Amino acid sequence: MAKKAAPKKSRLKRWKRNAITTLIVALILYVGAHVLSRTDGARQAIADKLSNGTRQQISIEKCGMTPLMGLHLKNLAFQGVAMPDVKMSFNWFSFLSKETPFVKRLRVREMEIQFRRVPSSGNWEPLVLNGVGGRLGAVLGLNPPQMGADDSLPKFPPEAINAKTLLRLERAKVVWKDENGREIAYITEADVRLKSGSYIKRKVIQAIIKCGHVKLASGAALRDFRLEAFRVEGSALVTVLDMADSNGQYEEFSSATLWADLHLHLAELSKPR
Repeated sequence: MAKKAAPKKSRLKRWKRNAITTLIVALILYVGAHVLSRTDGARQAIADKLSNGTRQQISIEKCGMTPLMGLHLKNLAFQGVAMPDVKMSFNWFSFLSKETPFVKRLRVREMEIQFRRVPSSGNWEPLVLNGVGGRLGAVLGLNPPQMGADDSLPKFPPEAINAKTLLRLERAKVVWKDENGREIAYITEADVRLKSGSYIKRKVIQAIIKCGHVKLASGAALRDFRLEAFRVEGSALVTVLDMADSNGQYEEFSSATLWADLHLHLAELSKPR
Protein backbone atom coordinates (compact mmCIF):
# COMPACT_ATOMS: atom_id res chain seq x y z
CA MET A 1 0.00 0.00 0.00
CA ALA A 2 2.80 2.40 0.86
CA LYS A 3 4.39 1.84 -2.54
CA LYS A 4 1.09 2.70 -4.30
CA ALA A 5 0.60 5.89 -2.27
CA ALA A 6 4.02 7.28 -3.11
CA PRO A 7 3.19 8.34 -6.70
CA LYS A 8 0.05 10.20 -5.51
CA LYS A 9 2.09 12.13 -2.94
CA SER A 10 4.67 12.88 -5.59
CA ARG A 11 1.99 14.22 -7.97
CA LEU A 12 0.48 16.30 -5.18
CA LYS A 13 3.86 17.81 -4.32
CA ARG A 14 4.50 18.53 -8.01
CA TRP A 15 1.08 20.17 -8.36
CA LYS A 16 1.70 22.35 -5.28
CA ARG A 17 5.15 23.28 -6.55
CA ASN A 18 3.76 24.26 -9.97
CA ALA A 19 0.92 26.24 -8.38
CA ILE A 20 3.33 28.13 -6.13
CA THR A 21 5.64 28.83 -9.07
CA THR A 22 2.73 30.12 -11.14
CA LEU A 23 1.59 32.40 -8.31
CA ILE A 24 5.10 33.77 -7.84
CA VAL A 25 5.45 34.48 -11.57
CA ALA A 26 2.00 36.12 -11.65
CA LEU A 27 2.91 38.25 -8.62
CA ILE A 28 6.18 39.33 -10.23
CA LEU A 29 4.37 40.26 -13.45
CA TYR A 30 1.67 42.11 -11.50
CA VAL A 31 4.18 44.13 -9.48
CA GLY A 32 6.31 44.70 -12.58
CA ALA A 33 3.31 46.03 -14.52
CA HIS A 34 2.54 48.48 -11.70
CA VAL A 35 6.14 49.68 -11.58
CA LEU A 36 6.35 49.97 -15.38
CA SER A 37 3.08 51.93 -15.58
CA ARG A 38 4.58 54.66 -13.41
CA THR A 39 7.56 55.32 -15.65
CA ASP A 40 7.88 58.35 -17.92
CA GLY A 41 8.06 56.02 -20.92
CA ALA A 42 4.68 54.45 -20.13
CA ARG A 43 3.14 57.86 -19.44
CA GLN A 44 4.34 59.22 -22.77
CA ALA A 45 3.25 56.08 -24.62
CA ILE A 46 -0.29 56.42 -23.22
CA ALA A 47 -0.39 60.12 -24.09
CA ASP A 48 0.83 59.40 -27.63
CA LYS A 49 -1.74 56.63 -28.07
CA LEU A 50 -4.57 58.94 -26.99
CA SER A 51 -3.23 61.77 -29.15
CA ASN A 52 -3.04 59.57 -32.24
CA GLY A 53 -6.53 58.18 -31.66
CA THR A 54 -8.19 61.58 -31.24
CA ARG A 55 -5.96 63.90 -33.30
CA GLN A 56 -5.55 66.05 -30.19
CA GLN A 57 -2.31 66.96 -28.46
CA ILE A 58 -2.83 65.27 -25.10
CA SER A 59 -0.60 65.62 -22.05
CA ILE A 60 -0.55 63.53 -18.86
CA GLU A 61 1.37 64.47 -15.72
CA LYS A 62 1.34 61.06 -14.00
CA CYS A 63 -0.06 57.60 -14.62
CA GLY A 64 -0.22 54.26 -12.90
CA MET A 65 -2.19 51.05 -12.66
CA THR A 66 -5.09 50.49 -10.28
CA PRO A 67 -5.26 47.36 -8.08
CA LEU A 68 -7.68 45.77 -10.60
CA MET A 69 -5.42 46.41 -13.60
CA GLY A 70 -7.07 49.62 -14.71
CA LEU A 71 -5.40 52.99 -15.33
CA HIS A 72 -5.17 55.99 -13.02
CA LEU A 73 -4.18 59.21 -14.79
CA LYS A 74 -3.34 62.54 -13.18
CA ASN A 75 -3.82 65.91 -14.90
CA LEU A 76 -4.83 64.71 -18.36
CA ALA A 77 -5.33 67.77 -20.55
CA PHE A 78 -5.96 68.80 -24.15
CA GLN A 79 -7.51 71.79 -25.93
CA GLY A 80 -10.20 73.26 -23.68
CA VAL A 81 -10.28 70.24 -21.35
CA ALA A 82 -8.67 69.59 -17.97
CA MET A 83 -9.11 66.28 -16.13
CA PRO A 84 -7.21 66.31 -12.83
CA ASP A 85 -8.11 62.74 -11.84
CA VAL A 86 -9.11 59.95 -14.25
CA LYS A 87 -9.65 56.26 -13.58
CA MET A 88 -10.39 53.64 -16.26
CA SER A 89 -11.29 49.98 -16.10
CA PHE A 90 -11.23 47.78 -19.19
CA ASN A 91 -13.07 45.04 -21.04
CA TRP A 92 -10.00 42.92 -21.71
CA PHE A 93 -11.87 40.66 -24.15
CA SER A 94 -13.60 43.48 -26.05
CA PHE A 95 -11.98 42.23 -29.28
CA LEU A 96 -14.54 39.39 -29.22
CA SER A 97 -17.40 41.84 -29.82
CA LYS A 98 -17.51 44.83 -32.18
CA GLU A 99 -19.98 46.68 -29.92
CA THR A 100 -18.11 46.21 -26.64
CA PRO A 101 -15.79 49.17 -25.94
CA PHE A 102 -12.31 48.60 -24.57
CA VAL A 103 -12.95 51.15 -21.80
CA LYS A 104 -15.53 49.56 -19.51
CA ARG A 105 -15.82 52.32 -16.90
CA LEU A 106 -14.54 55.88 -16.87
CA ARG A 107 -14.50 58.01 -13.73
CA VAL A 108 -13.36 61.63 -13.83
CA ARG A 109 -13.13 64.02 -10.88
CA GLU A 110 -13.32 67.80 -11.16
CA MET A 111 -13.21 67.85 -14.95
CA GLU A 112 -13.52 71.23 -16.65
CA ILE A 113 -14.49 71.70 -20.31
CA GLN A 114 -14.61 75.03 -22.13
CA PHE A 115 -16.45 74.82 -25.45
CA ARG A 116 -15.87 77.61 -27.94
CA ARG A 117 -17.97 78.07 -31.05
CA VAL A 118 -16.24 78.02 -34.44
CA PRO A 119 -17.66 80.97 -36.47
CA SER A 120 -17.36 79.35 -39.90
CA SER A 121 -19.12 76.08 -39.09
CA GLY A 122 -20.98 76.52 -35.82
CA ASN A 123 -19.13 73.49 -34.41
CA TRP A 124 -17.74 73.47 -30.91
CA GLU A 125 -14.06 73.27 -30.04
CA PRO A 126 -12.51 71.01 -28.91
CA LEU A 127 -13.77 69.33 -32.08
CA VAL A 128 -13.25 65.83 -30.68
CA LEU A 129 -16.11 66.64 -28.27
CA ASN A 130 -18.24 68.56 -30.78
CA GLY A 131 -21.04 65.99 -30.53
CA VAL A 132 -21.26 66.34 -26.76
CA GLY A 133 -20.99 70.12 -26.93
CA GLY A 134 -23.69 70.34 -29.59
CA ARG A 135 -26.20 68.01 -27.91
CA LEU A 136 -25.74 69.47 -24.43
CA GLY A 137 -25.65 72.98 -25.88
CA ALA A 138 -29.01 72.37 -27.59
CA VAL A 139 -30.45 71.31 -24.23
CA LEU A 140 -29.34 74.66 -22.78
CA GLY A 141 -30.85 76.55 -25.73
CA LEU A 142 -27.80 77.05 -27.94
CA ASN A 143 -27.66 76.24 -31.64
CA PRO A 144 -28.90 72.68 -32.29
CA PRO A 145 -26.37 70.00 -33.27
CA GLN A 146 -25.77 69.43 -36.96
CA MET A 147 -27.71 66.57 -38.51
CA GLY A 148 -25.65 63.55 -39.46
CA ALA A 149 -22.05 62.68 -38.66
CA ASP A 150 -19.18 64.78 -39.95
CA ASP A 151 -16.38 62.35 -40.75
CA SER A 152 -13.89 65.19 -41.08
CA LEU A 153 -14.09 65.95 -37.36
CA PRO A 154 -11.82 64.09 -34.94
CA LYS A 155 -13.58 61.70 -32.60
CA PHE A 156 -12.83 59.06 -30.02
CA PRO A 157 -12.52 55.62 -31.67
CA PRO A 158 -15.83 53.78 -31.00
CA GLU A 159 -13.99 50.53 -30.34
CA ALA A 160 -12.17 52.27 -27.48
CA ILE A 161 -15.02 54.25 -25.90
CA ASN A 162 -18.69 54.52 -26.88
CA ALA A 163 -22.20 54.80 -25.44
CA LYS A 164 -21.77 51.51 -23.58
CA THR A 165 -18.89 52.85 -21.50
CA LEU A 166 -20.20 53.50 -18.00
CA LEU A 167 -19.38 57.10 -17.11
CA ARG A 168 -19.03 58.75 -13.74
CA LEU A 169 -18.28 62.45 -13.33
CA GLU A 170 -17.73 64.16 -10.00
CA ARG A 171 -17.92 67.95 -9.62
CA ALA A 172 -17.56 68.65 -13.32
CA LYS A 173 -17.84 72.10 -14.90
CA VAL A 174 -18.84 72.74 -18.51
CA VAL A 175 -18.81 76.21 -20.08
CA TRP A 176 -19.93 77.34 -23.55
CA LYS A 177 -18.40 80.48 -25.08
CA ASP A 178 -19.19 82.34 -28.27
CA GLU A 179 -16.75 83.26 -31.05
CA ASN A 180 -15.48 86.21 -28.98
CA GLY A 181 -14.88 84.18 -25.85
CA ARG A 182 -17.94 85.46 -23.99
CA GLU A 183 -19.62 82.97 -21.66
CA ILE A 184 -23.14 82.13 -22.88
CA ALA A 185 -24.12 79.04 -20.85
CA TYR A 186 -22.66 76.76 -18.23
CA ILE A 187 -23.14 73.82 -15.88
CA THR A 188 -21.31 73.65 -12.55
CA GLU A 189 -20.78 71.02 -9.82
CA ALA A 190 -22.14 68.30 -12.07
CA ASP A 191 -22.21 64.73 -10.81
CA VAL A 192 -23.07 62.13 -13.46
CA ARG A 193 -23.38 58.42 -12.84
CA LEU A 194 -24.31 55.76 -15.38
CA LYS A 195 -25.27 52.32 -14.10
CA SER A 196 -26.21 49.14 -15.92
CA GLY A 197 -28.69 46.45 -14.94
CA SER A 198 -31.20 44.11 -16.51
CA TYR A 199 -34.97 44.02 -16.92
CA ILE A 200 -36.70 40.98 -18.44
CA LYS A 201 -33.36 39.80 -19.84
CA ARG A 202 -32.68 43.18 -21.46
CA LYS A 203 -29.93 45.58 -20.47
CA VAL A 204 -30.98 48.82 -18.81
CA ILE A 205 -28.81 51.94 -18.58
CA GLN A 206 -29.66 54.29 -15.74
CA ALA A 207 -28.42 57.89 -15.59
CA ILE A 208 -28.39 59.95 -12.41
CA ILE A 209 -27.40 63.60 -12.86
CA LYS A 210 -27.05 66.35 -10.27
CA CYS A 211 -25.88 69.91 -10.90
CA GLY A 212 -25.31 72.77 -8.49
CA HIS A 213 -26.08 75.49 -11.04
CA VAL A 214 -27.26 75.47 -14.66
CA LYS A 215 -27.39 78.65 -16.76
CA LEU A 216 -29.46 78.46 -19.96
CA ALA A 217 -28.66 80.49 -23.06
CA SER A 218 -31.77 82.57 -22.35
CA GLY A 219 -30.22 83.74 -19.09
CA ALA A 220 -32.58 81.67 -16.93
CA ALA A 221 -30.95 79.59 -14.21
CA LEU A 222 -31.63 76.37 -12.33
CA ARG A 223 -30.16 75.56 -8.92
CA ASP A 224 -29.81 72.17 -7.27
CA PHE A 225 -30.89 70.45 -10.49
CA ARG A 226 -31.32 66.69 -10.57
CA LEU A 227 -32.43 64.17 -13.16
CA GLU A 228 -32.84 60.41 -13.10
CA ALA A 229 -33.56 58.55 -16.34
CA PHE A 230 -33.24 55.09 -17.88
CA ARG A 231 -33.32 53.44 -21.27
CA VAL A 232 -33.93 49.80 -22.10
CA GLU A 233 -31.55 48.37 -24.70
CA GLY A 234 -33.24 48.08 -28.09
CA SER A 235 -35.68 50.92 -27.40
CA ALA A 236 -35.35 54.54 -28.48
CA LEU A 237 -37.46 55.76 -25.56
CA VAL A 238 -35.75 57.39 -22.61
CA THR A 239 -37.89 57.52 -19.46
CA VAL A 240 -37.25 60.35 -17.02
CA LEU A 241 -38.28 59.19 -13.56
CA ASP A 242 -37.39 62.40 -11.76
CA MET A 243 -36.43 65.90 -12.88
CA ALA A 244 -36.45 68.88 -10.55
CA ASP A 245 -34.62 71.90 -9.22
CA SER A 246 -35.13 74.31 -6.33
CA ASN A 247 -38.22 75.79 -8.05
CA GLY A 248 -40.17 72.58 -8.56
CA GLN A 249 -40.27 69.29 -10.44
CA TYR A 250 -41.72 67.37 -13.37
CA GLU A 251 -43.70 64.18 -13.27
CA GLU A 252 -42.37 61.09 -15.05
CA PHE A 253 -42.25 61.35 -18.84
CA SER A 254 -40.77 59.45 -21.80
CA SER A 255 -39.24 60.75 -25.00
CA ALA A 256 -37.64 59.30 -28.10
CA THR A 257 -35.94 62.66 -28.78
CA LEU A 258 -34.79 63.57 -25.28
CA TRP A 259 -31.94 65.85 -26.36
CA ALA A 260 -34.41 68.10 -28.20
CA ASP A 261 -37.29 67.81 -25.72
CA LEU A 262 -35.20 68.37 -22.61
CA HIS A 263 -34.62 72.04 -23.45
CA LEU A 264 -38.37 72.70 -23.40
CA HIS A 265 -38.67 71.02 -20.00
CA LEU A 266 -35.70 72.97 -18.60
CA ALA A 267 -37.08 76.27 -19.90
CA GLU A 268 -40.40 75.53 -18.22
CA LEU A 269 -38.75 74.36 -15.03
CA SER A 270 -36.65 77.53 -14.77
CA LYS A 271 -39.67 79.88 -14.87
CA PRO A 272 -40.37 81.66 -11.57
CA ARG A 273 -43.12 80.01 -9.51
